[in-house]
Amino acid sequence: MAQSLSGERVPADHPAGPTSVPRAGEGRGALVGESPRAAVGQDRPVSSTTTFPASAAEIAAGLRGLVARAAGPGWPGRLLYALANLPVGALCLALYFALFGSVFAVIYGVGLLLILLVLAAIRGFAGVERGLAGILLGVDIPVGERVRRQPGVVLKARRLVQSASTWRAVGWLGARVLIGAATLATFFFGTLAVFALSEGIDWNLFNALPLLALMAAAVVGTLVVLDLLVRLAAAVAPRLLGVGAEQQIAALQQTGRRLADRNRLARDLHDTIGHALTASLLQATAARRTLTPTDDRPLQPDFARQALGHIETNTRAALAELDRVLTVLRAEDGGHDPAPFSAPSLADLEGLLAGLRDGGLPVALVVDGDVDDVPEGVQELAYRVVQEGTTNVLRHAGTPLTVAQVARSGDTLVVRVCNERASQLESRPGPGGGRGLAGLRERTAAAGGTLAAEPTPSGGFDLCVTLPLAGAS
Repeated sequence: MAQSLSGERVPADHPAGPTSVPRAGEGRGALVGESPRAAVGQDRPVSSTTTFPASAAEIAAGLRGLVARAAGPGWPGRLLYALANLPVGALCLALYFALFGSVFAVIYGVGLLLILLVLAAIRGFAGVERGLAGILLGVDIPVGERVRRQPGVVLKARRLVQSASTWRAVGWLGARVLIGAATLATFFFGTLAVFALSEGIDWNLFNALPLLALMAAAVVGTLVVLDLLVRLAAAVAPRLLGVGAEQQIAALQQTGRRLADRNRLARDLHDTIGHALTASLLQATAARRTLTPTDDRPLQPDFARQALGHIETNTRAALAELDRVLTVLRAEDGGHDPAPFSAPSLADLEGLLAGLRDGGLPVALVVDGDVDDVPEGVQELAYRVVQEGTTNVLRHAGTPLTVAQVARSGDTLVVRVCNERASQLESRPGPGGGRGLAGLRERTAAAGGTLAAEPTPSGGFDLCVTLPLAGAS
């Protein structure tokens, strides 16, 4: 069976079968059932179309590729960079004069706008210089702050003037002017030395070899000086065109915060979805057993409906948590601050455990002491401890008698999840990968607390987390 353009199925032996549909690239005027060659009218293949660069970024990428193919890192790249010192130095000198002229033009009322335009041009030129150094010299220079990404024209102009990378780019113009002047002087004196050795001298067999040796030495000396200038530019470029020390520290701090936030989101997602799936599996198993009873046990449709309702609630909660995490990650990738969200607290523990009780886990919640003024961060971590502890009970022990205890003693909050020996091992959903407890240990250590997880003498398991309240945010 083949599919026509309208979406209908056409049999292979139909008169207007697969061969009657023109393929992509064949002539638009092809008749139904006509061969591609007859449609085109000639035996030669149809020429492919050429795509032209559609944006400035594509044009710049094409130029970089052309330069990279002509000369890459090594002596060809250094030689081309040395030859470019003269025109680039002249351009830098022109930008310097434009900057000084715009400063003097302030008295005419247009100087401020001219200064901003020249500074923007200098920053753009610095970007070109970074690319040139990377292609020809193999120097990887990180890009600093992107002023054009700032919201609003006023903020762009303010950051353009206040950014340290702008004034380091101005300093790079001065270095380029000096390097261009040194390159010009090297070319001038090297050429002068060669002409001085070759003009006005009677060439003969006795002085030809010494003169040629001196001329070769002058050429080699010129090339050596040019190479030194290029290496000097390669050493100075990362300091003036790259990211400053303060920006590097700020970027590292921001990267560290983003990684910490993403790790926290990953752990929250693991806790929430792992608990929801485990609880839903327990409730689905219980509902199945009540709807297909064995022996003399009666049907319990009300319990099954209740279990299905909890499965629906758990699924919605897991999807909401997944959507929240994806929203935060997209906001961070786009450079925006993620919207705040309400973290779970100790008041949500009863709702967390209610669904487990309805699914068949006999779990009790015991709260000792005043926990109303416990910091939000500690409350969220305590909630995650109970969530992970009960999830592990379901995975590893099934549905034994379990107690979740939250006790406050002075400036310390103790969270414990303890279960007895499993009585029905066949009802457990199945073991996890062990990542939840390891992540919980890391979060506890980051909060300055301690975690203990060990079997009990009665054959159960005890998870105990001690969290300090002093200094917690």
